[in-house]
Amino acid sequence: MPRIDHVAVESPDPAVCAAFYERFLGARIVRTEGHPVMAYLQQGAIAFHEQGGPGTHVAFRVSEEERAALKRALDEADIENEEKDHEIAIGLFFSDPEGRTLEAITYRNGEDPRRPDRSAER
Repeated sequence: MPRIDHVAVESPDPAVCAAFYERFLGARIVRTEGHPVMAYLQQGAIAFHEQGGPGTHVAFRVSEEERAALKRALDEADIENEEKDHEIAIGLFFSDPEGRTLEAITYRNGEDPRRPDRSAER
């Protein structure tokens, strides 16, 4: 079953914006070359893209089989969709009936490799 993976937003200064979430919400910040600045919370994350990125969207984590089935269903319903290779994951982008952008994301190794290990906090 899909679960929320991240919410993506664009920012003129992703690092400053992420620092706010770190300071006030305790987010764990990860910066990786070629990827957005990530602010990881206990459940989910916020991806801070530079302006001109993929735009604001909500990403749901799905298995490879779920993503393939969703793509077939979207194609059958004649709903425009596009797969994008993020290197660490494959994202299937599409819009809901009111125009919000959604992403069904599948990580190549099953988990987001950028996510900090929180086992020490448990």
